Amino acid sequence: MIEASSPGALVRLHLTNVNGAGASQLLLSLLPALESDLDVVIESIDLPDRGILSTYTSANNAVVEVYRRHLPNALSRLLECTLRAKQFDGDSPLFVLGDLPLRCRGPQVVFVQQSNLVRSFRFNWRLSEIIYILARAIFRINRGRVKAFIVQTDVMRVALERCYPDLTGRVHVIAQPVPLWLLKSGLSRKARVDSAAKRLRLIYPAADYPHKNHALLSRFDMQSNCPVEQLIVTLSSESHPAPHLAWVECTGFLSPQDMIEAYSQVDGLVFLSREESYGFPLVEAMYVGLPIICPDLAYAHVLCGDEAIYFDPDDSESLLAAFLDLQSRLDKGWWPDWEDRLVNIPQNWESVASRMLDVVRGSDTRSV
Repeated sequence: MIEASSPGALVRLHLTNVNGAGASQLLLSLLPALESDLDVVIESIDLPDRGILSTYTSANNAVVEVYRRHLPNALSRLLECTLRAKQFDGDSPLFVLGDLPLRCRGPQVVFVQQSNLVRSFRFNWRLSEIIYILARAIFRINRGRVKAFIVQTDVMRVALERCYPDLTGRVHVIAQPVPLWLLKSGLSRKARVDSAAKRLRLIYPAADYPHKNHALLSRFDMQSNCPVEQLIVTLSSESHPAPHLAWVECTGFLSPQDMIEAYSQVDGLVFLSREESYGFPLVEAMYVGLPIICPDLAYAHVLCGDEAIYFDPDDSESLLAAFLDLQSRLDKGWWPDWEDRLVNIPQNWESVASRMLDVVRGSDTRSV
């Protein structure tokens, strides 16, 4: 374990590779909470050179530096985590918020959100697969330099320890609440907007990654008796997974305000992803009070329990059956009650930041 530090201990934050929409939104909620913790002083913050976090401004005058990349991202990350990692040497704890350990000197804790680090796969020559192999190689080589890891669910902890047995006992589980923009919205759904509607309005918020499984929609028969009037998918029109389906609407990335508006109108959330370290949209839907249709997979069961409607992520007919099931339930006046599931979700970001910093400072005495 990392040696305990006194109140006001210095901590450095490293998030140079966090530029995806989901992870960036998480950190926009987490970073202010980390900086406001009275037991530490955030000494420095290393930012990415692209995305919404590239312009983050410290609230407490931490030294903020943007890590500039001049090579393709995968090659740049390889060098950053290995040959160029000495620039991140230091005596104060380094909290890495971007999945991959650094080959540098000093106490280090890594927050792992990337499920691809633990998934099994068959090798192929697709660029995405080669990048995943590279990331796993970096993780495997550098993991011995890390004092502790933080993940979001027990499912991810078990997978990480199974893939890397020497990490057993070093992996801490800390869940997160919904983003600040949703916490502040006050949105709470108790029923359909239109109780007489005969078809469903749904949303699937997810980026364009293969494991998000948008391709399942392409296997829908245009003539099927699908009860969906509209499925909002947050992909660009160029990435439309099923152009033959008039009810699939690609909107591109939705801002927080647009997401609040969508959540206030839809009849439920659809989640197609095959792999997740957490599944933030599921937490968001439960917090708002929406029905959920999601894959019959461990990560979804851990979050949603028995209240979700499950389907086989490899079978479009199974997804169609889930749509029909939801329509039937809503026609009978059903609406989900997520109270028991939300008990396991933190209520604010300050408590999450405090727990994470306990781990970083080596003072977390709770079981993992």
